Amino acid sequence: MKRLLEARKWMKKNEEFLPTWHAHVGYSLDLFDHFAKGAKVQEVQRKQELDEALLKRWVEVGLAIGHLKKKRNGKVKSHKEMTRYISRHSPYSVGVLLTEMMELHIPTLLSYKDAMKGKERVSYLEKDYGPIVAQTSSLLEALAFPKLMEVIKKNKASSILDMGCGYGGYLSRIYEKNPDLKLTGIELHEEIVKEAKEQTKQTNVEIIQGDIQDFYTKEYKSDIVMMNNLLYYFSMEERQDLFKNAKELLNKKGRLLIMAPLQNSKHGQAFSAAFNSFMSAHENLYPLPSEKEIKSYAKKSGLKVKKVSPIIKEGGWYLIEVAK
Repeated sequence: MKRLLEARKWMKKNEEFLPTWHAHVGYSLDLFDHFAKGAKVQEVQRKQELDEALLKRWVEVGLAIGHLKKKRNGKVKSHKEMTRYISRHSPYSVGVLLTEMMELHIPTLLSYKDAMKGKERVSYLEKDYGPIVAQTSSLLEALAFPKLMEVIKKNKASSILDMGCGYGGYLSRIYEKNPDLKLTGIELHEEIVKEAKEQTKQTNVEIIQGDIQDFYTKEYKSDIVMMNNLLYYFSMEERQDLFKNAKELLNKKGRLLIMAPLQNSKHGQAFSAAFNSFMSAHENLYPLPSEKEIKSYAKKSGLKVKKVSPIIKEGGWYLIEVAK
């Protein structure tokens, strides 16, 4: 009986996973859009050339958990929350987070036991997942941006360099508030650079393709250098070099701003521990930094950590302000 009760407990825990799985499938195949105005399963199946039996099962789950609702004449309609927040065509969509979780994080964590037994660790394929990660990172911007603007105003910055700028989201937001600033972003991946240039073409933001480990030129010395969601791509030795390069790129009294999840942090320990496990399961990714480590990198580079502010407490994400 105790065994059955324990099994029942874990089965109930699995119910919590269903909404995420269902939303991910719906986002990936645009199903919430297809059912947005109400449609019969057979209609959607024929138009989208989907497996009818599997589509029916997906609809059944959606009805059971409230993502879909039954209408008259056998039609099914998406809940308005799903078309607003889990549709790739909605400006409010967070569906890409589900893609990263379901297609990148969970498969990696499922391979964790094999890696523990000494089998080859998985390799993070930046060309496949770089655009997805860039999109999910951009979702953090709304929360981090106000804190970033505080530093810009406080230090009366006139130039900003974003190392690993992704699609240039932070720089675009800064331009909207301060169009007279000199704004530069450097990004490694060619496809992301092309999209970043397209998204910033109506601004004075300059996007450069290059490796931040090799990037140094007096022309781009700035009052503020940003390194957001980057440190786990680099080993301990490489991180120290990044801090030294950042110092050389900073003007007098400049500020290095780092946004990153921290291990052993005051907030979000469960998420950061799981994220750290994900990183460690890859052969080409590295553990999350701790606040103590960042202070050590800064000190060895002639810099000093001035402030550590939580951005997303649940995720253990922080903004670290480092002074020259």
